Amino acid sequence: MSSCRVRVLLVALVAGVGLTGCGADSGDPAAASSTSSVTASLEPSAAVAAASAEAAADPAAVTTTAQAAMATALRAADLPAGWSVQANPVPDGDLSDDPSLAGICGGAATAEAHRTAKYPVVGVDPTGAPAISSEAIAYDTAADAALALRELGAAFAGCPPEDYTFLPSPAASGLTADTLVLRYRLAGGVTQVVVTQVRGAVLSILIGEDPDATLTAAQRIAGRLRQLPASVIGA
Repeated sequence: MSSCRVRVLLVALVAGVGLTGCGADSGDPAAASSTSSVTASLEPSAAVAAASAEAAADPAAVTTTAQAAMATALRAADLPAGWSVQANPVPDGDLSDDPSLAGICGGAATAEAHRTAKYPVVGVDPTGAPAISSEAIAYDTAADAALALRELGAAFAGCPPEDYTFLPSPAASGLTADTLVLRYRLAGGVTQVVVTQVRGAVLSILIGEDPDATLTAAQRIAGRLRQLPASVIGA
């Protein structure tokens, strides 16, 4: 099993250590720099194939919620010039031991049981550092995705103040109608922005330290979310 399947989103949110890269040893600066392109994955064929499929997916042509989530996964085209992506496909699509939003500040995450597919992708900046982590998640129903968004908000509301200092949220336009945008400073001094948006049975979440890059990517993902057929995602 590749170390690129490190739960990047949870590491960033729960452990508060910033974004975690992929490599033979995530504590090795040389390994971190190896994330400068999608081909750096320890499972290059799977990662490259996943990134290619996600980048080519037409949101207007999807016929399942899993395809809909894939079409809204983070792409290199969503990121500033010179950035790349590291796709981290879930082996065999098995989510049973691969949480997305569970564990954040001890909050409930009952919607996790209703995930049907997810597509984790890391945005890598020109220095080779992992700068934005993301997941595009499909749920059984639109109600389950809406529940996930509510549970996420409630979890953050319960974060201990000694670990999270919440700051004014950055101005965010062009997102879907159902969103959660947060900005906070962790105890170690790192500031992160979280942008979560839902349409129908699909949820997109991004977390990054660069507000402009993170919000721009979220806006581009919102454009694809709006293209998803309502009949497919239950919107």
